[in-house]
Amino acid sequence: MKKSAKKSRTIVNGLSPIEVEIMQVIWRDGKVTVRAVHEELLENGYIPYTTIMAAMNNLSLKGILKQNRENKAYVYSAAISNTKVANQIIDSVIDRILGGSKNPILRHLLKIKDEAELEELLKLKEKL
Repeated sequence: MKKSAKKSRTIVNGLSPIEVEIMQVIWRDGKVTVRAVHEELLENGYIPYTTIMAAMNNLSLKGILKQNRENKAYVYSAAISNTKVANQIIDSVIDRILGGSKNPILRHLLKIKDEAELEELLKLKEKL
């Protein structure tokens, strides 16, 4: 149960803007050092090295990053995919904000304007 409490906190909070930028680099490049991420993010404006390092350490503590401590410079890689992070955040919104109702999310994603149209689609799905 303790593990799910940590998972819920991570999911509910989602990712901060800096964490998203870091994860985009890692999902694209695979294995990276803090320095490599810092150098890339410098192109978007100055961010202190220690801020990147702290954010990557926090992502590791949240279980989103793997941290390889074998070398002098830690090497980080994604512990979970971007799709899984997105799914967990959406599940959290459904459970914690929408009280378990998927209808508002479905309407948003499918650009459905009224409940009747959504119900019609759900009935079609049941027939499949």
